[in-house]
Amino acid sequence: MEHNCKKWGHLGLRLTLGLLFLVPGLMKLAAPGMITGFLASKGFPAAGFLAWVLILSEVICGALILVGYQVKWAVLPPIVVLVVAILTVHLGDVQNPMRWIDVLFRLVGISGLLFLGGAGAGEYAVDK
Repeated sequence: MEHNCKKWGHLGLRLTLGLLFLVPGLMKLAAPGMITGFLASKGFPAAGFLAWVLILSEVICGALILVGYQVKWAVLPPIVVLVVAILTVHLGDVQNPMRWIDVLFRLVGISGLLFLGGAGAGEYAVDK
C-alpha cells in the first residue's frame, strides 16, 4: 500500500506542478505584450526579452515536468521564476496579509519543485 501511495503521490505532484507552469505559460503566449508591460512596470530591464524568457521557460519546463522528462533539470527555471516573483512582486506590500499568502503559495511550489528535482520524475514518467 505504501508503495502505491508513493508512486501515485509522486505522479500527482508532478502533474500538478507541470500544469501550474504550462497553463499560465500558454496563456501568456497568447498575449505576450501583457507580460512585457507588466515586467516593464515593475522596472525590469529588457522587459520584452525577459517576457519571452519567462513564457518559454514556463511552457517548456511545465511540459517537461508534466510528462516527466529531464525533471531534475526542468525544475530549475521554474524555481528561479518563483523566487524572482516573490522578491519583486509578492513582497511589495508587506502590510497586506494577502501578500504573505501569495508568498506562502510560491514557497509551496518551490518545495514541490525541489522535491521533484531531488527525487526525480517518479515511476510514471517518460524519462523512467
